[in-house]
Amino acid sequence: MKTNLISKAVVMLAVVMASVMNFSASASNPTQYVKNEEMTGELMTAKTIFKNEDGRLYRHLRYIYTYDTENRVTSKEASKWDSSKEAWVPYFKMDVFYANNEVELSYARWNSKSNAYDSSIKKTIYEMNDDNVTLMLASTK
Repeated sequence: MKTNLISKAVVMLAVVMASVMNFSASASNPTQYVKNEEMTGELMTAKTIFKNEDGRLYRHLRYIYTYDTENRVTSKEASKWDSSKEAWVPYFKMDVFYANNEVELSYARWNSKSNAYDSSIKKTIYEMNDDNVTLMLASTK
């Protein structure tokens, strides 16, 4: 029960972070977005975001999710659509590590020069208190 609440809190946190990032990028342009969620049972394994411009849909972002044996999110990988290459290009990756009542999120951006995720990973550690409220313990840059 407590593990399920932790995983829901982490997923919610990841969704909020992604929403804030998407909102800030689209605040100056009132484009409408359409999403397509790919499910395996009750787990979302991928989500594709399309821009709706003049009634036409254009690929925008794609998220791939992985889960552990307890159905907790262990990673979220984002890609942006490159129309000149006609391919998804990596954008960022967020890994989630679970230990006792702590959840560690690590975030790395894609480096196109090295074709790998940056080694300078940003990390944040969260703890669930006795009331199942998420508390931030530490954040590094």
